[in-house]
Amino acid sequence: MRIAGGWRGDAVVAVGLVAVSLVVLAAQGLLHGANNLLETGCGIGACGCIIVRRAHPQLAAVAAGVCLAVAGVAGSSAGMPGSLVLVPVFLLAYSLGAGAGFGHSVLALLLLGAGLQLAVGAQFNPFVVVVTIGPWAVGLVVRSRRHLAGQLAVRGRELEAERELFAAEAVRYERARIARELHDIVAHCVSVMVIQASAGQRLTATEPSLAAEAFDSIGEAARQAEAEIGRLVELLDHDPQPRGADGVRLIGELVARAGAAGLAVSCRFTGSAEGLPAQASDAAYRVVQESLTNAFKHAPGAPVDVVITGGTGQVEIGVANGPPAGPLSGLERAGTGRGLAGMRERVAACGGEVSAGPAEGGGWQVLARLPRHPDRAQASSVP
Repeated sequence: MRIAGGWRGDAVVAVGLVAVSLVVLAAQGLLHGANNLLETGCGIGACGCIIVRRAHPQLAAVAAGVCLAVAGVAGSSAGMPGSLVLVPVFLLAYSLGAGAGFGHSVLALLLLGAGLQLAVGAQFNPFVVVVTIGPWAVGLVVRSRRHLAGQLAVRGRELEAERELFAAEAVRYERARIARELHDIVAHCVSVMVIQASAGQRLTATEPSLAAEAFDSIGEAARQAEAEIGRLVELLDHDPQPRGADGVRLIGELVARAGAAGLAVSCRFTGSAEGLPAQASDAAYRVVQESLTNAFKHAPGAPVDVVITGGTGQVEIGVANGPPAGPLSGLERAGTGRGLAGMRERVAACGGEVSAGPAEGGGWQVLARLPRHPDRAQASSVP
């Protein structure tokens, strides 16, 4: 677009130069005689080369050099005002530097300078060097600046594209985190409420006291869900208060609530879990919570064993349940598969590792290892 729009301006300049030259030559009475007319025609041709200097700078410079050389060989150079001849030479030399490759532009510049030298006289004239090399050097500088500006523009577009990708990835990560938090909260509490509601319905007619306990468990699960959702809102509003070591301590309360809800679960602590980072402590709580939720869903009536083992450099969280021993819970097909994936993401974010799969003799087992010093654990894993 710049070339297409620029040639019109160059055409105006060329026509103006030709018009002024013809007026000057007519006023001086030089528009007669073969030599004068030939020189005038060559001068007009040199001016006409300005029109194509942007699209074809080398061709325009060579053609102008030929015209000037013919004019110089033909006669006394009286057929074109000298000051007007310098204008197309200046513009063509600049275009060579700004629009052509270095090697080809040098060759075309030499031909243009030779033509101008012949036009002004056989004796060497330093002004020819100034009027050709000077604009050409300026054109080289402009060309390098344009090239640099183009590179910066491309890099700017690349950075903008990367910024958009990073923003999209940040949004995806935040959505995944919210989905993970919601799953951890809702899945566990709703599973407890569904199972207790079913048990309460069965016991209402036969054992009202046990039915009341089941309904109390539903209320407790609902209050727990409300508290956890409040914590999630806090997490979304601003930086939440970390669980810290409470995450491991609350595992005991979590197990107690699950036992009160009818799950045959036991919990043992071996060693000390003190000093576990806040993020790892929260991950330990969520691992046990998700494992108990899965036991509620897929292994009703099966015993569940939770073991927390504190070692020198890490804390192990083990949860194992036997095969189903009671009637189906009705929640076997519920869920989206986010539970195990979210568990692995939490543990991996702490520099730990988790394994989950069938246990020997039936049932399911989960084992998570959480380092006390995540930075050291990640550094040691780098080959």
